[in-house]
Amino acid sequence: MSSQLEETTTELWKEEEWSIFRNALPFSPQCIDLTSLDDGFAYSLIGNLLQGRAFEMTAAPPFPIAQKLQALYFEARSSERVRGNQPFGLGFPLFLAKDERGETIAAPLFIWSLGLEPDPRHIGRWAITRKDFQPVVFNRFLAHYWDRAAGVELSSHFSQALAAGAINAGMLSRLCNEASERLSLANPSQSIAISNIPGIEELGGMLGQPQIRWAGVLGLYRPHQHLFVASPAEAADEEESRPATSHSLGMLPLDPFQAAALEAVFKKQTTLVTGLPGTGRTHLALHLLSNALSNGQRCLVVSPRLPALRSIQQKLEQAGLGRLSFLLRDVAQDLLLFADIIRASAGAKEPEVSYSPDEYRLLAARAGRLKRKLDDSYLSTRAFVFGTNNWTETVGLYLRNIRKESKELLATQLNAQDYLFSYDEYQRLSQAIDSCQGLLGQSDVLRSPLNKLHQGIFLRMEEEEARGFIEEKTDTLLSRSLNLRQWYINRMNAYSELLSAHYEQYYQDFARRLAALRDSIAEYYGRFGDSFAASGMGGLKLKSLFSANAKSMLEGRQAVAAGYEKLRADFEGNAYFEYAFLPADEGRDVEAARESLQGFERALARWRAGLREAVQEEIQRLSHKTAHPRLGFKEEVLEMEQALERLLEQVNESGLYHLPVTHKSLVIPKRQRFLDELIEQLEVTRHSLKEFDTFFRWQSNWLRLDEKARRLVKALIKGRPHDWQAAFETWFLDNCLSQAYQSVLPPEPGSLKELARTLEQFRPLLLPHTLLSWHKKKGDSLRRLRRENRPAYQVIGGKKPEKDPAALRQHLRSSVETVSTVMPALLATPPVAADCFAGTGFRFDYVIVEDASFLDTREVQLLKGLGRRTLFLGNALPEGQQQLPPSYAFLTKTGAHRSHLYQNHHYFPGSLAHYQPEGEGRPVRIEGPPTLFFEQLDGRYDEKLEANEEEALHIIGLLNQVEKTPHRTYPSVGIACLTKGQRDMIASYLLRIKQRRSPGVEVIQQLERNGLSVLHLSELSGQRFDFLIISGCFGPVDLKGAMTGHIQRLRGDGVMESLLGLMSTAERRVHIVNSIPYALLEQLSADPEPRERFLIASYFRLIKAASDQDRETAAEILDNLPDWIRFRSPFREPWPFFEEVARRLQPYLAPGRVQLDGSPAPLRINAAAPGQLPLFIAPDGFLSQAPATDYYWEYEQAAALEATGCRPLPAWSADWWRNPALEAKRMASQIIRQEQPPAEEEE
Repeated sequence: MSSQLEETTTELWKEEEWSIFRNALPFSPQCIDLTSLDDGFAYSLIGNLLQGRAFEMTAAPPFPIAQKLQALYFEARSSERVRGNQPFGLGFPLFLAKDERGETIAAPLFIWSLGLEPDPRHIGRWAITRKDFQPVVFNRFLAHYWDRAAGVELSSHFSQALAAGAINAGMLSRLCNEASERLSLANPSQSIAISNIPGIEELGGMLGQPQIRWAGVLGLYRPHQHLFVASPAEAADEEESRPATSHSLGMLPLDPFQAAALEAVFKKQTTLVTGLPGTGRTHLALHLLSNALSNGQRCLVVSPRLPALRSIQQKLEQAGLGRLSFLLRDVAQDLLLFADIIRASAGAKEPEVSYSPDEYRLLAARAGRLKRKLDDSYLSTRAFVFGTNNWTETVGLYLRNIRKESKELLATQLNAQDYLFSYDEYQRLSQAIDSCQGLLGQSDVLRSPLNKLHQGIFLRMEEEEARGFIEEKTDTLLSRSLNLRQWYINRMNAYSELLSAHYEQYYQDFARRLAALRDSIAEYYGRFGDSFAASGMGGLKLKSLFSANAKSMLEGRQAVAAGYEKLRADFEGNAYFEYAFLPADEGRDVEAARESLQGFERALARWRAGLREAVQEEIQRLSHKTAHPRLGFKEEVLEMEQALERLLEQVNESGLYHLPVTHKSLVIPKRQRFLDELIEQLEVTRHSLKEFDTFFRWQSNWLRLDEKARRLVKALIKGRPHDWQAAFETWFLDNCLSQAYQSVLPPEPGSLKELARTLEQFRPLLLPHTLLSWHKKKGDSLRRLRRENRPAYQVIGGKKPEKDPAALRQHLRSSVETVSTVMPALLATPPVAADCFAGTGFRFDYVIVEDASFLDTREVQLLKGLGRRTLFLGNALPEGQQQLPPSYAFLTKTGAHRSHLYQNHHYFPGSLAHYQPEGEGRPVRIEGPPTLFFEQLDGRYDEKLEANEEEALHIIGLLNQVEKTPHRTYPSVGIACLTKGQRDMIASYLLRIKQRRSPGVEVIQQLERNGLSVLHLSELSGQRFDFLIISGCFGPVDLKGAMTGHIQRLRGDGVMESLLGLMSTAERRVHIVNSIPYALLEQLSADPEPRERFLIASYFRLIKAASDQDRETAAEILDNLPDWIRFRSPFREPWPFFEEVARRLQPYLAPGRVQLDGSPAPLRINAAAPGQLPLFIAPDGFLSQAPATDYYWEYEQAAALEATGCRPLPAWSADWWRNPALEAKRMASQIIRQEQPPAEEEE
């Protein structure tokens, strides 16, 4: 057992349903101290039990104890009628202690099953009996608690001890002493004795010291052993668990929802099918049984409610499959009979039926082939494509929108691969379109400068906060930016002036030196003439030794050469322009030097003339790397660059703009231009704040959209359609249809009729095939059992019957495969299913569970493991029901497939719970013979007894007025009570009448033979009666008319389901006896919450209105029912498709011919002239809209319409999707051609 399930089982011990296994103290009405009957009776009873013999003992206890015995008797009888087991028994001895939370534990160790019957003649006398087959079990809740709390393994120890045989005094004493030792209990008595249950004060002292007390408690101990059976492991995957199936056909026709559920059962490992009473859950189970049995598959049908099993068993008998089934209500009571039936069946002759196996196989193969073809066509159009819209509905929606806008408007702008085209995506995109279109208005918000603002402003701030934030930040940053720009201007002007002055100084320096050098050369020419340049340096050096003139000339030549070289060197060391001095023999060649100086003068003059442009060029490339090194301005330029970087950091850190403000400029002028742009951006931002309120709403919405939605909205803005939503839906639905499209050929004409004819021929063969095939399997299995397990064969199929129930159970478990071959359709309650089949390793092909809402999660887990495929059937509950059955929640959590039945097959008079087809009103059946009766008694309600004596007596009187049917038999009568106290009171009156042989006893006895039952509200599931009497029970508690507060109990777990069961219990007649003031009923029915009280009040008022023939009030009650009780199928007619087809056909046909209504065939083409037949449009060739359909149902529905004079005309939605205009013309021409007389067609 997994830890989670162990925890679940431990929690069950604390629930009221199983509380007697935890606290059996006789302080509640459900528990009786054994010694309170009388001491002698207690000793005799214990003695008989420990001697292991059958007995019958009569007790005449004091009146209070007799009343408690009577209550136990009625509860036990109801449990046997509802659950199939008789829970009355004795718990002995008791374990007394307190748990870790300080709560009382007074748990019985062992439980003996007993019988309890009233004396038929004497009131107050009770017979307590025990049969040989009735078992003794140990309290597994207590043993499990010991195993966990004390760490001792007592469960397995007790199991082994009880498996060895009946428990006697020695064994009981030994087991209790061993438990005491292992648990370290202070046991006051080591031998068996009979003690009473101490009073509360004395008991408080005992609980502080855990002990085993030799006290016994009579009570109702429901079977609980199965809750501790280890659940078999489920199949690893669905393929492994799938039974081998040769065909999917069955004996019974199905409606489309039943067919859809059946398909799910074939495909899924676990399926949960829910439906209101009357929707055919049992019908579906029978169909699955007939299919499985005909395919050689073994089935186990389980229900926690015996009436459901009896109903299925009865219908199997009616279908001819009764010899293959057996109902096991209780292992102890039914096992011997079951063994006898198995032996008789094992030796039975071959069934006297005949059929042609070849014809059977041929028809099955043909039906399967035709069904697959029809399935391909049907399923391709009924699968959900767009939310809860199937293919056909989606085509209708597409046609509706394409009339308004074309799909190309968005198809040319958007990439379909970027979208999923799911319904969730559609809803998100629709919301985006709606919100954006409403906010767009007249302003061009997509091009607003405010789009540059940071997203967080619109996502995390309110409008006024955001406006203030933007104003503050733009003001601060703009001020800093303007100051920085002014500083930039000043610094660049200063640099320009410094650079200009430097260049001017450069020019002046070289101009003066050039002029001085040229003047010096001219001076030397004036003194020495041309010989100054013509004389060679060597000659001058020689002559200078002898001539002063030559010496002066040499010095002049040397001075010129030095000046020339100095000028050339200085220029080349700091050249601001390009010029190449002539070598001039290092200045010694005077003419060459003069020529070079003249060229330099011209170059210097040219450079001077372009000095302004040179300065501007230098400024344009100014950076800290290019700043003139001789000006000492590099640090200032670097500071300018850093100041801009600091400003950008402030801008980016301010959170004002979405994208970072950055630049890649290296030179100061470009940085200044970038700064100008930043200033402009800040000023534009401030200027745009006048439209900030509109933009804020837009941007807050826009930024919450995903990228796909933004692209869609941009495409719509660009495309400018008249209807944005229609343009979007046309494009979106077209892509949905493209994704879901399946290229399937329409079924051939006549396929449906051919399949129906095939099924009509096949179904009569299914029963003889099933019976004969299982007879053959039975023989093979018995021969195999004889070879492999001869002792079991002697018991199951031989001539050695086993009378010991325990030994018989072991033989059954060891030969379950053979047993399930002899009886391949077994029916059992969950405890029996666990006891007989869990842990054997055998798996049924199908486990079918009815009334699944009453199962515990442990039982669900157990039953899932017993079969390869498991079908859970249960009651449907209103939508939005807060308290779902735990079994439903567990199945949903573990991945069970959910299916629902939505078609009513049976009407229960007065019921408010019906599946209501779209467009249809609720039936108010007041006309005809009266079937609904209401009597207002205003009887007083006894809160102590939880009963209304006046109502009880009145109902007894009603029983004497029950009339016989035309067949001179009494109808089946049920009495439903809203409290168990009322049930017990009415049952006690009936018992007293029989014991006293009072007048009317014969009628009571005949009614009981026909099924008279007195039941509490929670016991009605699956019960059906011709005549149902309902006791409202609740009423005033005193003469002042104060209403009891017990009516508040009509809330809680299971009450809603019980009320739905109440309304579906009567087959023909409902009679309500009520004491709740009518004004209170009106008050409760005016408020739909809480639901349970609203429902019971509305139901009572409707029955009263019908009883009074008040059609107006009845209609008002039905019209004002809330949505949660208006059960409707989600698989509606494809109205959009019908509407668009009708709209496009109207121009081609005469006015009034195209008719759209809420009939089974909503779209009709009326006849053009008298004598012609109208047409009904079948969308994609079928009438059903369920996920799957039964084609025989389709055939019958079409045949019924044709019987009214209508002919079918299929409308293929795929063709309408591709080209609606062409398809409208084609269908219109087809209608016109069909209406032309044959002679005219030939012409």
